[in-house]
Amino acid sequence: MIPLKTVTFKAIILLILLGTAVNTKGESPDSLKISMPEPLPLWTLYIPGASYFCQQKYLKGTVFSALEVGGVWLGIKHNNTLKNNSSSPYYNYPLFLRLQAFQTEKLTNFKNRLEIMKFNNPDFRYHDISEKDLYLSPFKIENIVTPITGGMVLLAGIFLGIEKIKERNSISEVEEIYFVNRYIHRNQALPLFAATSLAMSWGAGIGEEYICRNYLLPVLDYKYGQKKGLLLSSLTFGALHFSNLLFSEKPDYLSALIQVGEATIAGYFLGRDVQK
Repeated sequence: MIPLKTVTFKAIILLILLGTAVNTKGESPDSLKISMPEPLPLWTLYIPGASYFCQQKYLKGTVFSALEVGGVWLGIKHNNTLKNNSSSPYYNYPLFLRLQAFQTEKLTNFKNRLEIMKFNNPDFRYHDISEKDLYLSPFKIENIVTPITGGMVLLAGIFLGIEKIKERNSISEVEEIYFVNRYIHRNQALPLFAATSLAMSWGAGIGEEYICRNYLLPVLDYKYGQKKGLLLSSLTFGALHFSNLLFSEKPDYLSALIQVGEATIAGYFLGRDVQK
């Protein structure tokens, strides 16, 4: 099953990225009163909810483990019917939602690693954002009304316009839409798909931004300087989008390369904005 391959790939990437900060050590802190944060074991990356359970945050661990396990169960159970009733390579949205829940939970591992690096390297800098602020950040006006966001929205509008020109059938002609295991009326289905799309985009957005711009970029900046750090983090961000090839049974490598190029450019400008 293609989406399950993606989950495995994602876990491997998380392990590699977590390793970038492991061997970076500087002078010990001046005050002996400050204790080093307890490192989260790497095995917590593999068990649903374990990143929170290990920190005795049982409610969060229960919520995320339910989302992750439930997403896998629904995705496997309804994989064939979802595939047969969709022409999209992203047909198995229960598994995709599980993937985003997994990624969001494991951000606490990255935060833990950053705290340890800060302890060992007092001059290391990163944005120590709380989970609440991170989760709400995509909806804050100051993050929406920016030149970068405006440019992305403009590009999205252009691409949607191109797709609209090619469109042969209007949504108004569709009476029923397949959802999980049944057909439901369009008026009920559209809000459900909109909410699902928003949840997937939200999870991908905060996850990618935290990992690439608040973890990888500061670590690379500290190790290699801002110019090399920005370049390396942008290339990494773009290369990670090669994983989208796993979603298609007949991969379009040219389109994938274009997407990687676009993501690399976007990563450069987003990273440069963070460095400022």
